[in-house]
Amino acid sequence: MSIIEGFGWTMATQFEPHRKGFLYRRDRKGPPVLVTAAERNAFVRVFGWQFLAHVAGFMAAVIAAAMFTAHFFPQGDETGGFFLMGGLLLGIGLALFMSIKWAMHAPARALAGRPTFSSGAGP
Repeated sequence: MSIIEGFGWTMATQFEPHRKGFLYRRDRKGPPVLVTAAERNAFVRVFGWQFLAHVAGFMAAVIAAAMFTAHFFPQGDETGGFFLMGGLLLGIGLALFMSIKWAMHAPARALAGRPTFSSGAGP
């Protein structure tokens, strides 16, 4: 396992081993969809790279928010600056949550046309 696949461990938790590959369940609760090991590894690898992009984007956004706040409140101890920075951090956190959720649901979008797996009559 590469370090990039290690970064994708949260994506890997949505896949359960199965005798013919893996079963994907959206958010570990959805209906199971049978995928191959190669497909599962590709989803995990892509999410590993997306995880690194999210970390870099988060760091850049926090630095930009601090610079923006410092431009309007240069002394650093104004109440307005605390509220502005707090609001910006709240927005950054919400955007990060929504982006990660979107990335975690990539397999559901890619596998939308596949039938769900049923243990009684499945392949």
